Amino acid sequence: MNFWIVTVGEPLPGFSGTSRPWRSGALASLLARRGHKVTWWVSTVDHFSKTHWLKQSCSQAVQENLDLQFLHGCLYRRNVSLARYRNHRQIAREFSRIAPAHERPDLILCSYPTIELSEAAVTYGSTRNIPVLLDIRDLWPDEILTRVPGLARPAARLALAPLYGAARRAMRGATGIIAISRQYLDWALQVAGRAATACDHVIPLGYTGNLGQVVPSPAVEHRLRELGVDPRKRICWFSGTFVGNIDLGTVIEAARLLADRSDVQFVFSGSGEREAAWRRQGAGLDNVIFTGWVGSEELAWLSTVATLGLAAYRPNATMSLPNKLFEYMSMGLPVLLSLGGEAERLVTDNGIGDIYRAGDPQHLAQLIGERSGDAGWRATCSRNARALFAARYSADVVYEQYADTLEGEALTSS
Repeated sequence: MNFWIVTVGEPLPGFSGTSRPWRSGALASLLARRGHKVTWWVSTVDHFSKTHWLKQSCSQAVQENLDLQFLHGCLYRRNVSLARYRNHRQIAREFSRIAPAHERPDLILCSYPTIELSEAAVTYGSTRNIPVLLDIRDLWPDEILTRVPGLARPAARLALAPLYGAARRAMRGATGIIAISRQYLDWALQVAGRAATACDHVIPLGYTGNLGQVVPSPAVEHRLRELGVDPRKRICWFSGTFVGNIDLGTVIEAARLLADRSDVQFVFSGSGEREAAWRRQGAGLDNVIFTGWVGSEELAWLSTVATLGLAAYRPNATMSLPNKLFEYMSMGLPVLLSLGGEAERLVTDNGIGDIYRAGDPQHLAQLIGERSGDAGWRATCSRNARALFAARYSADVVYEQYADTLEGEALTSS
């Protein structure tokens, strides 16, 4: 079959070095290995470094049966900004301009957001009788509203009316909806104004879980030790992007409360637009270490020395089942989580960690004090996490299911 995957903002094969593939990357590669022709529509902008991969729209083959079709857009420096909105509109227009020159696909899968690309893909598919599935990963533009002070939200919602309109058109026009959680699927169906059908599916985020196969070099371990990471201590570790719903501010204040505990250390791996503010907040705390962005070797070493994995999200975060949970599960790390809903039920029902109140450093400090020294609890959580991950959330399980679903939808619509 011929599949189009429309997703921006992920690591790209052949361009992102050793970065692990994310959802669309893993799925595209699997479909290509199954013998399907896959065109992955991507942006020329590297979302992480805020630089251009390429300077113009073009197509490049990256493996057998898999091509990247780049869509050119302007650079942006902040994830929520007018420049990023302009970029999204530009690449949506590029998709509409370039798509007719490509061979007609059997099915289009488009990640949501971006809203603009989703609407463009749905419009293109509906006018040519091509099935289009939207993969719901974030609740935009609701997510934008959560970052606006309460009194300003009515005005902000009015300003966002065009985006809400585009979101409704995309949801209503899509053949079906795939979502990373039940909560996200219910949200999308509400936006679409319809009930669920056989074309709607919940397929969680998957994680490769292959860090156990990575052997860190002595130089990697030396660099991290030089930064201050101390494997003799009970390390509370966060790894991820310093943006959006993430709340390291509360974690830093918990570290301040535990500053007299010489056996506990906080290690933050990653970067993003909030990094400078959090580094300033943590300045002077000997138990807080920032490693910067890390690759697979660093991740592999840190996963073996960490005691707890921090899934740190701000109050009222819109996340449902974030990939951070599955990443920590694959490593066998007990997780301390600040989300409710599906994520809380996953953690508590399966015995893989504990919950702290979002925005409450005293509660987090108390839990860390209790759980970091409880070897029996940690061992039980670790066993449960690895078993649950292998059974339900490993990339092999999730993306085989995803590929089967896309093949079935394409056959049904043909």
